Amino acid sequence: MESINDAEKTLIHISHLHPLKLVASPEPRPVCHACHIQCGVQCYGCTKCRYFLHIICATAKKDLNHPAHPDHTLTFELTPPYPSGKFSCYTCGVEGTKFCFSCKECNYNLHLDCSSLPHSVNSHSHSHPLILTYKNPFPSGTTGICDLCENYVDPCKWFYLCRNCDFLSHIGCLPEAMEALLPDMPIQPVMPRPRPQGVPQPRGNAATAMDNLQMQQLLSAQAQMQSLMAVNAQLQAQQLMSAQASMGQSLMFTNANLHSMWRPNYDSIKDSI
Repeated sequence: MESINDAEKTLIHISHLHPLKLVASPEPRPVCHACHIQCGVQCYGCTKCRYFLHIICATAKKDLNHPAHPDHTLTFELTPPYPSGKFSCYTCGVEGTKFCFSCKECNYNLHLDCSSLPHSVNSHSHSHPLILTYKNPFPSGTTGICDLCENYVDPCKWFYLCRNCDFLSHIGCLPEAMEALLPDMPIQPVMPRPRPQGVPQPRGNAATAMDNLQMQQLLSAQAQMQSLMAVNAQLQAQQLMSAQASMGQSLMFTNANLHSMWRPNYDSIKDSI
């Protein structure tokens, strides 16, 4: 897929006609053609065409055996192998239109950068290693919350987890995971938010239970709102039908009056002819 000349620090990539050279990223920082994320300090690029790739995107292999999809090999694709020209990444759920790893048989797709996430991360945010988790390990129907940002963790997407503590984190909330992908773009560590004194920090299953209760309350409020909207729409429809019926009766009355006014005159004129 690519040929690297280490001496000249150039790369022949299947996606571009010209050789790509390892260069210092120009300012303003260009966006990687493969993943649409801003390039770091260095990247492979064709400055003449303004075509740039992250080092990790430029050196992606042709085939990938990933533990998240162990049954089949994922194949590198320059464009999504689907009629729509798009794919949905199983890691993050974000739609893509450029490079990807794909299993066409299963419609299983990954962004290049998502496929390279480290399996384990040592974070300033937690005392134990956090493991990249591909499937929801909790009972069906439960949803956890991120212990860093306190927002929902989608069980259909990947996340980092300490199973001993039930400590969950979005991938994007762990700068150490991002730095492993883009080591020349350091990000400040994210620490758990402090809570008011006397209020326990929600974690793991306790956070899940609280989160589920909040979700049920939200769904109940949404159902009530939808019910009220349906009743309101029904009332408006009834009022409209009533107005139309009244208008029809008014028109019939007017026509009858007009008929009573001109018919006698017409009859008298007709008799005199």
